[in-house]
Amino acid sequence: LPAAFTDYHFDCLMEIVSQVLRDAGRDEGIIAEVLINLQPARADVTTGFTVRMEVARKNVEKGKDVMFQRLGGSKGLDDLLEQLYKIGWADKRIAHLLMKDIEVIKRGQGAYIGELLGGPKSYKGRELIETHQSLGINDYHFDCFMGNIARAMMGAGHPESLINEVLVSIEPSRASILGNHNRQKQGLVRDGVSLIERFGGDPNIEAAVENLFDRCLEDPRVQFHFERAKNKQRQIRRQFSNYLIGCFGGMETYDSTGLRKAHYNINITDYHFDVLTTLFLESCEYIKVDQSAAQDALLVLARARPDITTGCAVRLELAIKKRILHGEDELFQRMGAFEGVTTVLDRLFECLERDKRVNMFFEGTKLISVKKSACEYMMHALGGPADYHGPTLKAAHSVLQLSDYHFDSFLQNFARGMRDSGLSSETIDDATIVLEPLRFEILKIVVK
Repeated sequence: LPAAFTDYHFDCLMEIVSQVLRDAGRDEGIIAEVLINLQPARADVTTGFTVRMEVARKNVEKGKDVMFQRLGGSKGLDDLLEQLYKIGWADKRIAHLLMKDIEVIKRGQGAYIGELLGGPKSYKGRELIETHQSLGINDYHFDCFMGNIARAMMGAGHPESLINEVLVSIEPSRASILGNHNRQKQGLVRDGVSLIERFGGDPNIEAAVENLFDRCLEDPRVQFHFERAKNKQRQIRRQFSNYLIGCFGGMETYDSTGLRKAHYNINITDYHFDVLTTLFLESCEYIKVDQSAAQDALLVLARARPDITTGCAVRLELAIKKRILHGEDELFQRMGAFEGVTTVLDRLFECLERDKRVNMFFEGTKLISVKKSACEYMMHALGGPADYHGPTLKAAHSVLQLSDYHFDSFLQNFARGMRDSGLSSETIDDATIVLEPLRFEILKIVVK
């Protein structure tokens, strides 16, 4: 299986880079700049594993009993654990952890892992942290163990999909085994002073959030995602302030467990999140937050990235996989082929001509030729006949002063056109997410 490098590991790496630079006497402003410039690499490093685990998580939600049966029930699990311990004994990285009371360990782990994977509820041992606290186990050992589980399952001939489901079911045990429940609090205290104190307390956090949201509403790169009714605006600002207060070491009044679900179906990419972090630092500078505190706050905020961006990344990967598995024209056919897509595009242009945010680009004497060229390209982009012979997207839009705000408004109208044409929510999402990557070519955005 590909490397299991997660957002958790990436965050650890950023903390190490930050500390190395600080130990080398680098200015806090330089450290913050380095961390910002490294953030775009996160997607390249972690997205593959994130997508695999999210797909597995969705499958697991359908019922762990199915997973347990796919493993072969109790007999299959026993065979798997036996192979796992053979690999463990030969693995010099963790073999020393298996030298004492091996039969007791096997019984306890067998019962606990069996429960995790949908088997009988038979574990009656101590709390995980109590069982492991004297062993000196760290993330390295846990990652080795997870890798060995994958090796044992591959050796037993289990499919990749089942291996991923097992790994995603066991991963939450990391915090309990290592005592990392409060890991998000690490790095919040420097020289005995908490991050929330160094940041200036609740009032400064609220001021930073107010300034940040004002900047987001003026920045066309993220404006679309922050335009809401005034009541909704106030609610979101208050929730974000409460979220940061809890993350920075203050009173936790915001339940962050629903963060990923709330953003799952919104097309927020790493590009958008990078803009948000840049604006956040500008807000910190504006209200004169200490550079060290602002940089630590950025690291804490970065931990929310996977919850905010995973939905878009996973949906895009799944849409691409559908095209690979079912053919390039699968989405095109699902939308009703030529006739169905034509109906959608007709409705799209009706919406665009009435939308004051973008209708300035769809008026005048050239509207007919613009519509014809756009429809031909979108037929092609959605998997239809590849007979588009017009200019490249970059060339076609080079004379227009387009922004992300216009592109997001276009996608919203496209979704409305599909919805009005009676397409299913799944098809609407697949079609919209397939067009998302065109943003960078149309807007001439250089992705670092």
